Amino acid sequence: MLKINWWRSLRVQSFIAVMVFGFLLICLFVFYALPEQARWVNDGLSKAAQRSLQQLSTSITTPLLTRQYAELYEQIDSQLEIQPNWKAIRVVDTATQNQLYPLNEWLRESVAGDVTLKERVEFLDKPLAEITLVVNFETEVNEAAKLHYTLIYIQFFILVIFFIALAWLVDYRITTPLRSLEIAFSKLAKGNFDCRVSVQQKNEIGSVTNSFNKMASEVANSHQKVNALRIQAESASKAKSDFMANMSHELRTPLNAILGLAQLYQYDSNASEIQKENAQSIYQAGEHLLLLINDVLDLTSIESGNLQFNFEHAPVKEMLVNCIELVSELARVELVSLHTHDIDSLEGVYLYVDKRRFKQVLLNLLSNAIKYNKVRGKIDIRCKVDSDTRCNIDIEDTGCGFSQDDILRLFKPFDRLGAETSKTHGTGIGLVITKELIERMQGELKVSSKIDNGSCFKVSFNSFTKDAVVAEHISPTGVEATTINKQALPLIKVLVAEDQLTNQQVLKQQLTMLGVDSTFANNGAQAWQILQSNHFDMLLSDIQMPLLNGLELAKKIRSSKKYDELIIIAVTANIMKDNIEACYACGMNGFITKPVELESLKSLLMEHAKGITNTEKNQIEVKEQTSCTFTQLDMPLLCSMLGNEPQTHCLVFNAFLQTACEQVKLIEAFTHSANYTDLAFQAHGLKSSAKSVAALKLSDICQKIESLAEQKKLDETLFFELEMTFNEVLAQLKIYCNQYEQQE
Repeated sequence: MLKINWWRSLRVQSFIAVMVFGFLLICLFVFYALPEQARWVNDGLSKAAQRSLQQLSTSITTPLLTRQYAELYEQIDSQLEIQPNWKAIRVVDTATQNQLYPLNEWLRESVAGDVTLKERVEFLDKPLAEITLVVNFETEVNEAAKLHYTLIYIQFFILVIFFIALAWLVDYRITTPLRSLEIAFSKLAKGNFDCRVSVQQKNEIGSVTNSFNKMASEVANSHQKVNALRIQAESASKAKSDFMANMSHELRTPLNAILGLAQLYQYDSNASEIQKENAQSIYQAGEHLLLLINDVLDLTSIESGNLQFNFEHAPVKEMLVNCIELVSELARVELVSLHTHDIDSLEGVYLYVDKRRFKQVLLNLLSNAIKYNKVRGKIDIRCKVDSDTRCNIDIEDTGCGFSQDDILRLFKPFDRLGAETSKTHGTGIGLVITKELIERMQGELKVSSKIDNGSCFKVSFNSFTKDAVVAEHISPTGVEATTINKQALPLIKVLVAEDQLTNQQVLKQQLTMLGVDSTFANNGAQAWQILQSNHFDMLLSDIQMPLLNGLELAKKIRSSKKYDELIIIAVTANIMKDNIEACYACGMNGFITKPVELESLKSLLMEHAKGITNTEKNQIEVKEQTSCTFTQLDMPLLCSMLGNEPQTHCLVFNAFLQTACEQVKLIEAFTHSANYTDLAFQAHGLKSSAKSVAALKLSDICQKIESLAEQKKLDETLFFELEMTFNEVLAQLKIYCNQYEQQE
């Protein structure tokens, strides 16, 4: 709702207008009407007295001519008795200047309100005498003023009643209907389409109200239609995205067989040259089809939110050199030369990215620069690490370039900017995927180009030095022998907020192996209470917790300046773009994904900790273990997380057994009662615990149950599969622990 200043409202303005008008009327009465009224009355009475004085002068002419002063005195005295406002009369003979009246001396003192009038008595244009008359109309003026004040009070009372009635009329007929319309508009803007305003007037306001009601009805109908269309579109889009993402294996498997068989023809001595050429054509067409399928699958995975990342600290120079080697043959065929600049500046520089996805980005940009380059063109690859630890890789070609309008179309799916008719193969979605991958790995992609002057694609990521990173070395078949320097970390205190007991045990063992002093809280609220009375250097927080989740805990901590130096790390199984952005938006410094591996945890602690001091080395060897006996457990992953000590494994397994059985029972109960919220919460907790004991199949089933519950859906077969898998996990955990006890 639009906030209106109080002095702009109709009610206040009406009141102000009434007050100003009343004030002006009062000023008019006080400063003009009353003084003028007194003057008008005084002038009127003075004129009347002047006329009476003229009559008196006429009547005393004869006595003055005949010198009959007794008659003169009698007439003057009678006039003084008749006229109460006449206070004194003086008659002076003009010829002799003798005072004829009064007989005694003229000694009257002036009184407030006295007015002196003079009149000459003449006979045949000959002056006989001069009459001086003193009159006082103060009494009459006061009486007139009282009457005038009475009239003013009556008028003011009438005006007050009139203005009150006018203000009420304005409020009832204009302000109140407008306020009702304002409230209705606010409700409509918030999505409350069931808002109607009653029509009480048959005038312009009533017409506006009717129009609003009609508009609200039309908006409600349109919104229902739009919602129905949106739901249909979302369902269709999700069905398409889910289908394409789930068909990844089914599409790639037969195509890989085709490519493999076609490639085998090249080494078949019994195949003729024609057959080999046909096989080569099949291989090239299949390779192009595989590229198209991979791009489409990546795009649909991005749209459906199923694209997963495996972040690690990877050496940027090694990845860039590998990519250049992979495209060098294509560049040779296309007669394009590759030139690197300052690539040695990337020595010892690491990026926190998904290694495979980052190579996909570089290969896409390099292959595009080759395919769309001129014959005998060149590509310049410039490398630079800024002082603010920002790694920049520029890939500049000598192709035909783009206009500014075409640059805006570069990242639209299936828009090849007119290259559809050329001989250059492409899908039109490679750059779309590239940009999305870069942004999801917290990087930045910029493009600059001019027609006929080539193009330059600039990739930028935050970088880390070799001293701050412990590289991960994991082979495809298992975990290679790895050493973890226990004393390489500084002496730091870490608070861990985790509601799952199994995850607590895992992190407790890992932090202990790294020589880190750790304290554990069962939820965000408990972590906040512990922070009030203790000092910690770092907080590792789960995201989904009861009472106070990880995001709310981070917001609460960042709202207090007391904890500005506290490093907050999210421990989460979800690394989609929205989840990552939410973590950073709440003030977190980074994140680590579940299941937490020991090397990744150490790298993270070293990345964010300060004041690193090294002492004696205490190494823990992680050896490869076979997983043939434990089909439900990923033993290499388990060793990567917890090391190779069975005692530690059994400690974590026992913690898992203490809580997991109850969680499965709750999942069953919430499934039967269709309690989707609690079902999703329990499934998430069991998923996290299962990852902590390397039971990945059980974790995947819990993930599916959680996703369905968030969509308010149920699948009984999934719960049956959960029970079967959980029982197998329990059996194998017990077997493992029994074997360890027997060895002891």
